[in-house]
Amino acid sequence: MGWRRSRSEEKSRVNQAALDWRPVKLIRIDVDVLPSAPPLQAADGDRLWIEVLKQGQVVGVVDARGEDNGLPAFVVEQIVSRFRDVALPPRESVADESLAKASVVVPTICSDPSELVRTVESLLALDYPDFEIVIVDNRSAVPSAPLPALPGEGRVRVVVEPQRGISAARNKGIAESTGDFLAFTDDDAVVDRDWLRAIGTRFALDSEVEGIGGLVLPMEFETAPQLWFEEFYGGFSPSFQFEKLSIKRLEGIDKMFPYAIGRFGAGCNTAYRRTTLQRLGDFDVLLGVGTLAKSGEDVDMALKLVLSGATFAYEPAAVVRHAHRRTEDEFMKQAFNYGVGLTAMYTALIVRDPTQLAALIRRIPLGLRHLTRPAEQRSASTAPSYPKRTLAHQVLGMAYGPLAYVLSAVRTRWFSGGRA
Repeated sequence: MGWRRSRSEEKSRVNQAALDWRPVKLIRIDVDVLPSAPPLQAADGDRLWIEVLKQGQVVGVVDARGEDNGLPAFVVEQIVSRFRDVALPPRESVADESLAKASVVVPTICSDPSELVRTVESLLALDYPDFEIVIVDNRSAVPSAPLPALPGEGRVRVVVEPQRGISAARNKGIAESTGDFLAFTDDDAVVDRDWLRAIGTRFALDSEVEGIGGLVLPMEFETAPQLWFEEFYGGFSPSFQFEKLSIKRLEGIDKMFPYAIGRFGAGCNTAYRRTTLQRLGDFDVLLGVGTLAKSGEDVDMALKLVLSGATFAYEPAAVVRHAHRRTEDEFMKQAFNYGVGLTAMYTALIVRDPTQLAALIRRIPLGLRHLTRPAEQRSASTAPSYPKRTLAHQVLGMAYGPLAYVLSAVRTRWFSGGRA
């Protein structure tokens, strides 16, 4: 009875929160022009998700409440004290002629044509001297149906990959593209105008870096589940500071590395040198959206890179905005799928290299502490509102993940006639 009552109370709390919901205002404030309070259209009590900029780069977020006359003075003082002295690495520039040719690969099943068009429009506006856009049509169910009319005639190339799954689509994009490095984003994301320049500059300046993950920010908070994603996962990005990630660098510093996958960022904002992908091999077609394993292919590739002894960089100057799931059902499904993808990816790692099993087992206690950390430690949110059952959905997904990987292998090999 107690269990049923707690479930009922939880549902009542979430339903009431939905009734009380008002969209959260997502604003930007430049710490270099504070401490004067910036002009702001806000009603008393409006929730504000503030992205704090320094030297033009996002260095943190603050969750606050607005007043009728704008941003409360104490919030301005808090922002100044926290972020005014943040140290950023020198921003170096590279002449256009020294930037390598880039290929931007976008897999799509075109579930929302308007979102795909929006993504392409943002790519066409990129400030980069030499790049191509490759859209990979991965709609295996309707391979003959055309995609919507896309902008950028002559600048956008569409190729078809009928094998189901984002990994197969990315592999097709790699094979069909010509750039010296490959940058990947998704059809529900919008890239910053300087996104590709930040990636290309990092590759040009640092030959040690073979892969890059960038900063992923929310596009909007029009519904409560969109905010829940930031509150529960802390968003897609591990931090706002540039960092090089390698086994050698983090040995003895981060006991979970490289198996704590959050440090690599997200698949909608990653890039690799072509020579690196040729050395590491394709994305695992048994993993990822569109397969029974649900996700994990992006982190699997980053893991392969660092476990090979190479260096992956997290570059927050490369910014992408992502459209989070809008409904509660979509969010809960996403939490389950992320759990499936996580342990499916670990299963793939062990299948490739059984010696990894011992390393993973040693990290289980630390991993469980991270998984069950308190709500207030997960994000900048001052009043986390995500349903408590979110964790249960992820844990259930994690329990299913290894079986999902096996089933994905069976289905993939069945449909490919044993060639996968």
